Amino acid sequence: MAAPIAIHLEFGGGAELLFDGVKEHHVTLPSQSEPWDVKQLLVWIQRNLLRERPELFVQADSVRPGILVLINDADWELMGYEY
Repeated sequence: MAAPIAIHLEFGGGAELLFDGVKEHHVTLPSQSEPWDVKQLLVWIQRNLLRERPELFVQADSVRPGILVLINDADWELMGYEY
């Protein structure tokens, strides 16, 4: 079982408006049977943090085109993530 994990999320460039205007979120993801991945994180964000207009943030099971996702300050597309 994967242990709970504490992460720091930041939204900018206007995306914070979809999250009640809050740019930074410090959250703890609950434990689950499988380790967390980015796809599961996006679902969790949509269910727990996103407050309005989800169509501006997610498309199908990924972020909308044009939204830059950084993981440890590196573009997730350069790291091989294709969600």
